[in-house]
Amino acid sequence: MKVSILHYLRFVMVDTHLFNSMKHHWIRNNRPLYEALIDEMNEMKPDPEIVTMSLDDLTYTVFDLETTGFFPKMGDEVISIGAMKVNANHIRFPEHFYEVVRPFKPVPEDVLKLTGLTPQEIKEGEAFLISFFRFVEFASNTVLVAYPASFDVIFLKELTRRWGLKNFSPFFIDACRIANYLYPNEKNSLDHVIRRLGVKSRQRHHALNDAHMTADVFLYLIDELKKRNITTYRQLADITMDRRNPVLRP
Repeated sequence: MKVSILHYLRFVMVDTHLFNSMKHHWIRNNRPLYEALIDEMNEMKPDPEIVTMSLDDLTYTVFDLETTGFFPKMGDEVISIGAMKVNANHIRFPEHFYEVVRPFKPVPEDVLKLTGLTPQEIKEGEAFLISFFRFVEFASNTVLVAYPASFDVIFLKELTRRWGLKNFSPFFIDACRIANYLYPNEKNSLDHVIRRLGVKSRQRHHALNDAHMTADVFLYLIDELKKRNITTYRQLADITMDRRNPVLRP
């Protein structure tokens, strides 16, 4: 998806200045909290042993973002985060995560309609940095899963970079890439895969609902991988070939 000229001009002339101004204002008013979050993030390092672990021995945080648009490098922001934990034995952990996030830029009307979020919910949402930190705590010692991670994980990496957090490098799995590997001749959008696998349908574009459906899809895909003797995180990283994934870095 390409960025329109209008979108680019708005980013250069409006969104960049708005974001930086609002960010610095928030940091000035929350300096001790900001510095504490930075320190905590610097201490949160992925466990390198994950690389060699069996897929059966890992816990996964399956998550979804709803955003103001598709382009974090062009000023788009997160408006909600939904997540749940599962493992390859189809155990769904009781705790889940869901927060509405208050962005600096206005949320487009079509995004509000798509997600079902109201202006009041957005207004009462938490600042991104706080919601993000809670999410990272929730997902601690797990592998992130998204559909596709090439959007959700990279969106978080870009937005945290804009906030001055440069150490967010989680282990993650792109469930869409697994589907493309297993079913190269099929349409593998989340909607297509949900229908094809008979996954219980929930309201789409609600972050927690999408996380639930992605978890159902992911567990099915993991079972299919194991039938092909793909049983470790490293093997999975090799077949998905995402160079932004820490396991593939030298």
